Amino acid sequence: MTDDAAARTRVSRRTLLGAAAWSVPVVAVAVATPLHAASQLAIDASGVVLEFTDTDIANGAGGSSTFRLSGQVALPAAPASAVPMSATITWQGTGANAGSTGLYLYSNATPTTAGRIDGWTLVQGAADDSLHDTYIFQTTLAGGVAQATTVSRYDDDPSQGFMYGAETAVGGLFYDGIITIRFSAPGYTDAVLTVPFDQPQPG
Repeated sequence: MTDDAAARTRVSRRTLLGAAAWSVPVVAVAVATPLHAASQLAIDASGVVLEFTDTDIANGAGGSSTFRLSGQVALPAAPASAVPMSATITWQGTGANAGSTGLYLYSNATPTTAGRIDGWTLVQGAADDSLHDTYIFQTTLAGGVAQATTVSRYDDDPSQGFMYGAETAVGGLFYDGIITIRFSAPGYTDAVLTVPFDQPQPG
């Protein structure tokens, strides 16, 4: 096992839970509308899906906030010229995990197969299995193109979790938080995707 694979295994193992029930998260999409941007057209993130991939808590096989992305984000119409777009990803602990921040982006012994989003470039944070408060990915929609895919992958596998939100152990259990992805592009109102990682605790 490589050092990077071992680091990823340690992260996964420290999230094992044997008893807690799992509540399937519901994707919620909200569009931020600053007053100065009220007349701008909004980015549409309703096609973006964030799914937690390590959720088999009842069988003791998981329970971490590892997640993957799929689908696409879109402008309201195809632009006449190229438009840069960014995706800013953060984690914020809630409840007993309040104050916990940070994300891991999984690294790999082969850097080209580390955690990534197809067609997007990582401009803040790093694929190094280390804690970062914020990750920012960027892409460019060419003129005449209205959508950008948001397919993540790790080890060239889009079904694997590519990133992990940091829960804090409290009394031997792991608690909750929220993954937020803010999609931004010049001249458009941001779209904000928020998905809760919610582990009901026993008793």
